[in-house]
Formats: sequence, structure tokens, C-alpha cells
Amino acid sequence: MTGLVPALERVVTEACADLGYRLFLRAVKAYFVPVPADGKTYGRFVALGERFGYPYWVVREGLNDRRTD
Repeated sequence: MTGLVPALERVVTEACADLGYRLFLRAVKAYFVPVPADGKTYGRFVALGERFGYPYWVVREGLNDRRTD
């Protein structure tokens, strides 16, 4: 398989989950993928980043987390 998602899955499972998260976060920011600021989804992003030792601002900076009313 080719594409971003399969590549990220391989990084996480075959190399390093931390690196996979960093690459995933970078891709989400680069492609300006909307991340709902609904507490649940956004909270998962932040919580996962915290597990890898990233401060809140590292996850937040550049993230497309606008409210979708």
C-alpha cells in the first residue's frame, strides 16, 4: 500500500510511536486538517502529546482547531 496513512502506521508499529505521532501531527498541520475543538477530539490530541512529553503549545501551534458551530 502507498499513501500517508499506511506509511504512518508502519512508522508507529515498526519504528517508533513517538516519531509516528510527530509525523502525524506535522501532516495534520501541513494539510490544515480540521480538528474539532469539541473537548473530546482536541483533548485526545493534547493527551497523546502529553504522553510523549510534548507541552500543550507544541500540539496547539498551527493546529486547525476552529470551532465548528
